[in-house]
Amino acid sequence: MLRLNVRQRIIAGFLILSICLGGQTFFSYKQLLLVEDKTYSVEFIDDVESSILNFRRQEKNYLLYDEESSYVLALQEIENTLQLLNRHSEFNFDEIMTGKIVALHKTIIEYRDRIIAMHAAASTQGQRLNGEMGQLREIGQELVLQAQHIADFEREHILKINRQLRKQLLFSILTVSFLFLCTLYFISRRIINPLKVIEETTTQIAQGNFSPVDVGSIHDEITQVQKAFNSMVSELGHRQAQLVQAQKMSSIGTLSAGIAHQVNNPLNNISTSAQILQTELNDSLEPFPKKLLDNIETETARARDIVRGLLEFARCTDLSLRTVSLEKVVANAAQLVSSQIPSGVSMNVEIPEDIFVRIDPQRMGEVLINLIINAIQAMKASTTGQITVSVAKEQAADFVTLIVSDTGKGISKEDLPKVFDPFFTRKEVGEGTGLGLSVAYGIIEEFDGEIRVESTLGVGSRFYIDLPLVRSDESVA
Repeated sequence: MLRLNVRQRIIAGFLILSICLGGQTFFSYKQLLLVEDKTYSVEFIDDVESSILNFRRQEKNYLLYDEESSYVLALQEIENTLQLLNRHSEFNFDEIMTGKIVALHKTIIEYRDRIIAMHAAASTQGQRLNGEMGQLREIGQELVLQAQHIADFEREHILKINRQLRKQLLFSILTVSFLFLCTLYFISRRIINPLKVIEETTTQIAQGNFSPVDVGSIHDEITQVQKAFNSMVSELGHRQAQLVQAQKMSSIGTLSAGIAHQVNNPLNNISTSAQILQTELNDSLEPFPKKLLDNIETETARARDIVRGLLEFARCTDLSLRTVSLEKVVANAAQLVSSQIPSGVSMNVEIPEDIFVRIDPQRMGEVLINLIINAIQAMKASTTGQITVSVAKEQAADFVTLIVSDTGKGISKEDLPKVFDPFFTRKEVGEGTGLGLSVAYGIIEEFDGEIRVESTLGVGSRFYIDLPLVRSDESVA
């Protein structure tokens, strides 16, 4: 089934309207030409009727006063009338009208023959005059009636055409009004109303409501606008979530810095005291107290790692941004963690050598190491697994998308929105502080980039990192 978009429907509507108006205009023009022809025809019949009345007047004068000149004038008017009737082919008469004119022509000839016969009878035998006069008058009256009938017939024809034109004009007005209302309804329903919905949705967005608009089932330009608008709304919601995340991390970072400084000194004292006590009593300690001191030292070290992570999270350091090869940065990070990869897990690095980005390579290395270690820990329960570091095939004009994927246990839908929150972790105690991804999030944002994650339970996770791309002609490391 042929589906027309909005532009094609509007064009089709105006095309149909134009065809209707054009057809009506053409038909009306033809009718007006016909009225013009009939007007000339009526003038022609009026001239014939006038000629008939003229020679009838001469007939009356001849019969009443026996004037020879009236007889001659009557014959002249009769001949003029016959010549005038012979011109009927110049007019656009129909068959009925032509038949009436031919009949009138024959009657006039008969009238002429009668008046000539009457004149001859009057000249030779006076007793025949009364009879010829009666017949002549009857034929004369019939001529006048025929001429009037022809004129009335033509006038009625003109009135009929006029009535048809009025009906056509009324029909045209109704048709054009209907088509105009249909076009107005279509424009209102398919263009104005959806735009009003978008306007109202824009107002709601300004108030913090990022609900999308309902997309119509008709595939046209308005539907495309609605889809593009929903995509923009989704992106705005995503950006707002990022902004909230950044504000949250900033607030937590400030709080964490204060807590870390306050906790760090007692931890140092506890660790130092435990080490001194262990050294002093090393030979006399029984196994159980020694185990307790070892636990104190271990847990103190773990607490110190947490404090160090808090300080790293809250620390605002100057970035050393420069243009570097992305392949070299990834290769260095992969080499540093290669010793921690279990024997059943393989890691593939697929980065083209001609990609250059403007980043701090040391901080970017921290991000990559953190993501790779997280991937290793996600696959510790599996005997086999794979970690892949690659770039997306489709790239934006000014960004390159780095992908770190694994075939681990994955992340649940409930946990996905919280993976970049500070202190959020599903790892066992001692395996992580919950700050790694938060730090990575802040580092990537400092690069004017973006980090996001997709994951499916039992399948694995994919982290996407968008980094500012440097063109080849600017890639001077």
